[in-house]
Amino acid sequence: MVLRGAGEGTRVLLLRRGRGAFAGAWTIVMGGVEPAERATDTVRREVMEETGLRVTALFTAGSLDSFYDPVADRIVVVPFFVAHVEAGEVQPDGAHDQHRWVSFAEAAELLTFVAQRRLLDEVRAAFVEREPEAWRAIP
Repeated sequence: MVLRGAGEGTRVLLLRRGRGAFAGAWTIVMGGVEPAERATDTVRREVMEETGLRVTALFTAGSLDSFYDPVADRIVVVPFFVAHVEAGEVQPDGAHDQHRWVSFAEAAELLTFVAQRRLLDEVRAAFVEREPEAWRAIP
């Protein structure tokens, strides 16, 4: 989950899938781990590829999701991370046709996948309403 701002002014970056099985779905930045890649390196790479923005601070959200992927016919386990990014304009990749910086309430209305909507409350409590604990920081 990519965030910018602080306190009540914190905004969540949402991307809308422009093509494929999930065309029209509003999501947070997502992606797959490449062979021999660390999950945290995947986060940094996917944020850059999908938004053109560089991660300036990365944290574990402390949550996982698991779901059935009907496209690949497999069960997927996904760790969630929280990333703060450098200032700048989002440069969406070809997989997405829109982006929005939204409030947590707006994100709850737009996000397609239930696990991502559930994550909103946890992220707001642990990263917006207070400083994240030191154990969450990823160098």
